[in-house]
Amino acid sequence: MGGKGDESVKWIVSGEGVEEVDARIPVRDRGALFGDGLFETFRVERGIPLFLEEHLDRLIRSAKTLRFARVPGEDELKGAIREAIRLNGVGSGYLRLTLTRGDGGYGIPLDRLDRPRYWVEAGEQRLDPGRYEQGIPAVVSFPARNPASPISGHKTLHFLESLLAKDDAEKKGAREAILRTMEGDLSEGASSNLFLVTRGTIRTPGLDRAPLPGVARAWTIRTARRLKLPLEETRLETAELWKAEEVFFTNSTWGPFPCREIDGCPVGDGTPGPVTRRLIRAWREDIDRQTRR
Repeated sequence: MGGKGDESVKWIVSGEGVEEVDARIPVRDRGALFGDGLFETFRVERGIPLFLEEHLDRLIRSAKTLRFARVPGEDELKGAIREAIRLNGVGSGYLRLTLTRGDGGYGIPLDRLDRPRYWVEAGEQRLDPGRYEQGIPAVVSFPARNPASPISGHKTLHFLESLLAKDDAEKKGAREAILRTMEGDLSEGASSNLFLVTRGTIRTPGLDRAPLPGVARAWTIRTARRLKLPLEETRLETAELWKAEEVFFTNSTWGPFPCREIDGCPVGDGTPGPVTRRLIRAWREDIDRQTRR
């Protein structure tokens, strides 16, 4: 996916703009060898990367927690992000920032890996309004999240569990997979955070249940409290999915979006519920404020 017209896609690789056909990473990059890296996915509207500070704060905090010896400066990363948007002429689209620990073999002490590598890609991507209007089908997938893992709660390149779950969902005609912890309770979606509405209360798995601390998840919690909507972060058992009046997901690309059925069974009456619709309106209002020039 690229920029406007017939122009080729341009990437930013460690601060330098390159054509996609010329973009390279060494075969000894630890992101490729070991999944030793992090990434952030942004929504871009009116040429502005949404929630820029929140995404970079999460990336940098995770890098420090996971013992990166050095992290590129925030101003450098912001400059690379804005340059990728400019070079590709992105008005409404996506952006991904990937950070690895750089080159190195298995036995090298982490504190010696002080030459990280990053790259940024950006392109146009229009959102389908039908996702908000009709919702999506989902399936309950295999237990995959381990709350005791040291990489739990970090957006790492170790993404195969989510890819397998997403593939299973697609083969069953669904658009999202709901992942459980090793104990069987709910954690998150393969590419989203998970929310239920039960007896008027918004409920989401607590961070101790191994979901990603999503940017849109945090926005939803803040916004629900601002709107005086009851909300709790708690442990949720799988059976509670079928007791909920509403189920919705959140991620940084879409914000909140409804789930209309799970494993072929309708959620509520099978249409987006009032709480989900209220949060979608609030998301759109917030995006408009962020991008107003």
